[in-house]
Amino acid sequence: MMDLEITFGVPENQRVRVAEIVFEAFEIEFKNVFGSKSIHLISKYLRNDRTVVAISEDVVVGVAGLKVEGKEFIDVGFRQLLRELGFGIFRVLFLGWIFYNRVKERELLVDVLAVAENMRGKGVGTRLINFTIDFARSRGCRQIKLFVVDTNQKAKRFYEQLGFREAKTRRVPFPWSKVFCFKKVSEMRYAAH
Repeated sequence: MMDLEITFGVPENQRVRVAEIVFEAFEIEFKNVFGSKSIHLISKYLRNDRTVVAISEDVVVGVAGLKVEGKEFIDVGFRQLLRELGFGIFRVLFLGWIFYNRVKERELLVDVLAVAENMRGKGVGTRLINFTIDFARSRGCRQIKLFVVDTNQKAKRFYEQLGFREAKTRRVPFPWSKVFCFKKVSEMRYAAH
């Protein structure tokens, strides 16, 4: 078993690495919404109190981005986006809304779970989810939810093995289904109480 530390907060010298891991796992989504500034925006606006990292030998190898109490793991406001992207903000507003998910009181959303490609299949994702479940319970959350696209059945099976159950499926309307290359999204839930 590899030595793995799971903790909140991104070491300052690892912010770009975290952004690269997240971007690699969700490249189509980030590239279409934020364009060439994706890695810069992710690394600059990560919130330590909502970002869980897996560290092996002083290097981040996995990330869980959480949304809790209505706050995202990437905390960037309209004015900041306007300053960073200029007219590109219209792309964010038009395309990005589809990824907005409300979080109810006593609920936690795993917005992203990403593991470095060379570390996949080694238990990093499982450890990140188990840490997140423990955190949710410590905060009195009743449930944890996340979303899986229809083109990622491997991820869906992974979450099901950890106790998540499909609560509902929603269709992704055109043109978003064409832009992001998936047609359905499954909401998966885990009873944390």
